Amino acid sequence: MLYNFLLIWTLMVSALSMPGNAVVAAEVKLSQVANQNFIPVDGANLKAKMDAAIRLGRANARGGRYWVGYEFNPKPGTMIGRNYRKGEKWEAKEKEPQNVGIFLLREANSDALVKLELKNLNEQNDFNGAPVYWLGKAANDESLSLLQQLMNEQPEGKIAEQAVLGIALHNDSRVGQILESVVNQSKAENLRKTAVFWLGQTEGETGFLGNLIGNEQESVEIRKQAAFAIGVSKDPAALTALQNMYAQVKQIEVKKQIIFAHFVNANSDTATDFLIRVAGSDTDREVRKQAIFWLGQKAGQRAAEVLDNTIEQNDGDTEIQKEAVFAVSRRKKDEAVPMLIKIAKTHPKAEVRKQALFWLGQVDDERALEVFKEILSK
Repeated sequence: MLYNFLLIWTLMVSALSMPGNAVVAAEVKLSQVANQNFIPVDGANLKAKMDAAIRLGRANARGGRYWVGYEFNPKPGTMIGRNYRKGEKWEAKEKEPQNVGIFLLREANSDALVKLELKNLNEQNDFNGAPVYWLGKAANDESLSLLQQLMNEQPEGKIAEQAVLGIALHNDSRVGQILESVVNQSKAENLRKTAVFWLGQTEGETGFLGNLIGNEQESVEIRKQAAFAIGVSKDPAALTALQNMYAQVKQIEVKKQIIFAHFVNANSDTATDFLIRVAGSDTDREVRKQAIFWLGQKAGQRAAEVLDNTIEQNDGDTEIQKEAVFAVSRRKKDEAVPMLIKIAKTHPKAEVRKQALFWLGQVDDERALEVFKEILSK
């Protein structure tokens, strides 16, 4: 009761010093936010509320900093914050709706924006003792406009990247168009990469990302990010698009990223088929090695058989076989150790045997130790 009284008193005193309709709504929704230590702010729209909160923060913030926050309408399945408790395994609960807020940390003496964060309002959040001025729930128009403004004001920093994230998580059909404009118009490479990634999480953007991959005039890093974005997307046509681009792309680094994008894609069977095909038949040694490496990270009998067959080819490329041995070493111990022992004892090429012995030496396993004892006793 004492806390509520002091809070209401502070809000009323502050209200008396503000002009026009920028009034703190001490009586509005106080019961809903008091338990979070939020100070509700009223106004005709988001901008008016923001201006009022800045005036309040400038006048009253102790410690020199204050937060301004508001809620927006996020996409279904948005996951922000911690959905676990200490010591428990993290589990995404995508069917549970989240209330998500955007919070701006400002300096009281200069109004400078220090940080932009997205927070799960269903969780207890730490604001380091700074006051939080709460603007309520913003309409998409207002929120997207504000985030674009903040992004454009400091395009090179983390604030802009967080603003892009905020834009991407809005449940609004304009998100794709806004992110595309960032990619097409911004000169800040990290900001463009952030926008490219979130386009991969935006429905209907695979074609735009595919065009980026195939654009030889675009930077390699943007093209690689576009490949990764398609790989981690939920688009059923993702792997078809990536494979079509793979046949067209000439830049080796981009081709390698397309291979990696297959590894991270949820469609494991189709991705494994592609990795096997590239590992066995591509004309470029470097991309074959890349395919073999990521194939080695794939669980399953098919991947193990491909690695074994690659290693056992009598007329095989030695460098490719050594890469396959390394890929074997990255598999689960109970699978890797017997395969490495077999290679170390029986492979006709000394370089391949040495590679197997080297990786056996990195394994803490009695079976590997027995192999070395056997070799040293001869």
